[in-house]
Amino acid sequence: MPSRHLPVLDGWRGCAILLVLVGHFATSRGINLGRFGVEFFFVLSGRLMAEILFVRATPLTTFFVRRASRIYPALICFVLAMSILALVTGHYRQLYGCLAAVTLTYNYYHLWFDEVPNVDHIWSLCVEEHSYILLGVIALLWHRFGFPLLSVLAVLAALACLDGLVSTLIGGTYTQVYWRSDVRSASILLGAVAHLKFGRSDPTSDRPSWQPAFLLLAGLALNVNAVPDPIKYSFGTALLAGAVASLPRAPAALRDGLTSTPLLLFGAWSYAIYLWQQPFYVLHDAMGDWVSAALVLPAIALGMASLLLIERPMRDYLNRLFDRAAGRGGTAVKSFATS
Repeated sequence: MPSRHLPVLDGWRGCAILLVLVGHFATSRGINLGRFGVEFFFVLSGRLMAEILFVRATPLTTFFVRRASRIYPALICFVLAMSILALVTGHYRQLYGCLAAVTLTYNYYHLWFDEVPNVDHIWSLCVEEHSYILLGVIALLWHRFGFPLLSVLAVLAALACLDGLVSTLIGGTYTQVYWRSDVRSASILLGAVAHLKFGRSDPTSDRPSWQPAFLLLAGLALNVNAVPDPIKYSFGTALLAGAVASLPRAPAALRDGLTSTPLLLFGAWSYAIYLWQQPFYVLHDAMGDWVSAALVLPAIALGMASLLLIERPMRDYLNRLFDRAAGRGGTAVKSFATS
C-alpha cells in the first residue's frame, strides 16, 4: 500500500523544532518550551510508527534499515565532531559520553557518569530508537499471535507512566526519570495508541473539527512549569497525542497554518537542526546574555549543511543499496520512516 503523505504532520514537526530553538535560545516564562517541543516530536513519532508497523505492516527489516539510514549518518558525523572538539579542548573523559551517544545509550549513561553537555540532547534519540525496537517486537508478536494490540499498547504506556510517577515520588529529578526509555517511552506509545484509536479514518469523509486545537491547548496547559512532571508526561502527553492523531480532520484554517512554507521547511530540516543546535545552545547558556542568542543562526546553517551534504545523500545511498540487495531494482520504497 503506498504511503499517504500528510504535509500537516511536517508542519507539526516544524513547530516541534521551533519550540526547541525558542526554548534554548530565547526566554520563556512559565513553561519549558524546549521540553514541550520534544514532546511534540515524541507523540508524532508514535503516530508515524503505528502507521508504518501496524497499519501498513512494513516488514521489520525494511523498517529498521530505513530508521538506521535516517538516523545514523548524521549522528555519526555529529558525534565525531564533538569527539574531536573534546580532544582538542583536553576533555578526554567526554569521549565516553560521545561513545554512549553514538551507541544510543546516553540516556542511561548519564545516570552514573559525568554528563557531556554537547551531546546531552541525544537522550531523546535514545528514547525514540529504544521505543522503535519495542514497537517492532510488538508488531512481530502481534502478527504472529493476534492479541488485542490497542490494549497491550495502552497497558505498556500506563506502566511507563506509573514508572515515572514512582521514580519521581522517591526523589528522582526530571533528567534522572524522564530521560529514561523505560519511562519516557510512554510518550511514543501514547502517540501510537491515539493514532490507532482515533486517527485511522479518512479525513476527507469527516466533518472538520476544532478538536485538535482544543486538545493542543489543554496539553499546553498541562505542560506549564507548575504542573508536576508525572502529570505533564501522562495526561498532558495523552492530550498532545490526541491532537496529532486528529490533526488531519482539523479545519482548513488550522491545516493551512501548519502547512505554511516556513513550518514545512523547518519540518524537513528538524532532525539536522536538532542535532547541531546543541553545542551552540551550550555556548549560549555559558555566555548568559541576549546577544549570544544569535548563535541560533549558525546552528540552523550548520544543520542545513549537514542535511544537504550528509543526511540526505547517505540516506538515499544506503536505501538504494538495501533495495538492490532486496531485489527491488534500485527503486526506493517511500515510507513515513524516511519523512
